[in-house]
Amino acid sequence: MSDPTPSRPSVPAPSEVGTFEVGTVGSGPFERKSEVSVADMLAERIARLAGELPLILERTRALVETDSGSHDPVGVDAVSGLIGAYLLPLGFAVSSTSIGPDRGGCFEATLTLGEGVSVLVLGHADTVWPAGTAAEWPFTREGDVLSGPGVGDMKCALAMAVSAIGAALEAGMPGVGRITYALVPDEELGSVGSRAWIEDLGRRTDVCFTLEAGLDGGGVITSRGSVGAMVLTARGRTAHSTETTGASALAAVAPLVESLEALTNRAARTICTVGILRSGTARQVVPDLAEVHVDLRAPTTSAGDALAARVADLAAARATPGVTIEVTGGVTRPAMPATVSDRLFALAGELTAPVGLPLRRVAEMGGSDASFVARFAPAAIDGMGPLAFDQCSRRETVEVPSIIPRTALLSCLLSRAAEAVASDGVVP
Repeated sequence: MSDPTPSRPSVPAPSEVGTFEVGTVGSGPFERKSEVSVADMLAERIARLAGELPLILERTRALVETDSGSHDPVGVDAVSGLIGAYLLPLGFAVSSTSIGPDRGGCFEATLTLGEGVSVLVLGHADTVWPAGTAAEWPFTREGDVLSGPGVGDMKCALAMAVSAIGAALEAGMPGVGRITYALVPDEELGSVGSRAWIEDLGRRTDVCFTLEAGLDGGGVITSRGSVGAMVLTARGRTAHSTETTGASALAAVAPLVESLEALTNRAARTICTVGILRSGTARQVVPDLAEVHVDLRAPTTSAGDALAARVADLAAARATPGVTIEVTGGVTRPAMPATVSDRLFALAGELTAPVGLPLRRVAEMGGSDASFVARFAPAAIDGMGPLAFDQCSRRETVEVPSIIPRTALLSCLLSRAAEAVASDGVVP
């Protein structure tokens, strides 16, 4: 059965959304300024943020040059500490929740503005790169291209979000009562240790913006499929190859590679692949242990659960009197349905159309922490970071011309966040 998602409230039509009183942020200390129309909002915000590009780039450099591999808790906490330092002048209160000594802390910075909806800006502080990578592969800018470990996934986005929040606070966030900037410490490992914390954030959130990279052509991620990981462990009996007393764990599971991958139906966006088949100690020894690591992708959570069940059934059928097979894992990230992003995407379209900025929906097969939040929050959208390519590889880059427009878009959506959960045309 699919994970339940909250029913969507009625929202105002675009024609009902007129002007914003720039500088109004609940009970915040920001000066009230002139009104700006929705049609002019993004152009005004781009002009406002253009002067911050050097600051965003310098903050990106500082973040990229701080190694923060998932297994480096000191580095992960250092990245979170930098973001906290950038947010403190805006009035945010910073806290960290431990998930164990071998992981960085779950970072949470919160600013209370008054009564209204709760907004979450969600990112992750960890990368796939181990300690020492930044020294051998430093942050660089060559023309309009940034490079460095984690620059696209997602350290440039982390810096952009600070500027987006600052500009939104200055311009006004009517109807927003609280804004939280949170960083996951183990996203690249599947957010196993932090999942409960992320889901708790979701329960406290009305509108979520996730900072994974944007895609070309103005792509923002409006839905995600479910993701799963399974391990099939076969245990047999070792013996010399000349003896008949052995029971090969490898022989039991090797045929599974073909049968598991035959479950893939790309037309239905259902994918099952074997990434690791591990077994054996020597060529003349019957292997008594074998592992098969399976990756699952499906368009919905229920489809992911069904695929995991098929994997388990195929594995069980390969057991013999001499070989047992244990199945662990399943769906690790639920799907994010497109319904949770509908209103936010519509608001983004109202902002981008007057300035001719491209915008398109992307249905992403990969997972992110947005999926955990979207189980509970009424509105969520992903892919709010810069245009980035070849993430998690040595070719990872960010396109500099995308930084200010996408920072401005995020900032304007923060200003209009309360509209995403408005009811009967009334902003809470």
